[in-house]
Amino acid sequence: MADNPSDTSWREKLPGRRSEEHFHWRGKEVSRLEGLADTVFGFAVTLLIVAVEVPRTFEGLMDVVRGFPAFTACFLLLMIFWNAHYRFFRRYGLEDSFTRFVNIAIMLLVLFSVYPLKFLFGAILVFGNTHASRIESMEQLRQVYTIYGLGFIGIWTLYGLLYAHALRLRHVLNLTPAEVVQTREPLINFAINIAVCILSIILAHVTSSSGLPGFVYMVLGPILTLNGMWHGRQVARLVKAGAGKATS
Repeated sequence: MADNPSDTSWREKLPGRRSEEHFHWRGKEVSRLEGLADTVFGFAVTLLIVAVEVPRTFEGLMDVVRGFPAFTACFLLLMIFWNAHYRFFRRYGLEDSFTRFVNIAIMLLVLFSVYPLKFLFGAILVFGNTHASRIESMEQLRQVYTIYGLGFIGIWTLYGLLYAHALRLRHVLNLTPAEVVQTREPLINFAINIAVCILSIILAHVTSSSGLPGFVYMVLGPILTLNGMWHGRQVARLVKAGAGKATS
């Protein structure tokens, strides 16, 4: 049964259904590839809570409450990965063999990363819980930072390959100059994330500080914000010059 045109128009105006202001979305419908990825991300979130039993005592309830910050941190990281995936498929709508292969690799690493993330945040964000993760030596902590950093390097590298693929196909996708700039922005974001992960791993092995390799990730916020502002000004200049209008 065909949709009523007025209903379709109304749905397209809903938040999250519209293209970005200066980026025309080539991906219109949720593909089987996206559906599979959504299932994997949903399963990854489920893995975060499968080990949590319904508390039977007040102390058990407090253990769950104490674990909430760690659960939130893991959940937010998974949502950052999901959002990068969502924006890619909405912007470019690619489903070629290269995109499928990289997407499968991303799903593999996302699922693998759940327990290392859960262990790490359980060790640093849970206090007073007798069942919390424990790191008993500096050598173990170095290995945790290394696993964490390598996992993130792998995931951000794969996302970088996706966006580089889209940039390589910019003429096929008919990207405007403003859209090309907005495609390069996440590529630089991924490179920044990878560089900070590498720095964290190096610090974990060359310093005796237990916290510095983790605190170094805090520089991501300001640096990524500056990168976004710089590219945003570039897009604004292109739009003002008439070179940023998205094609229909």
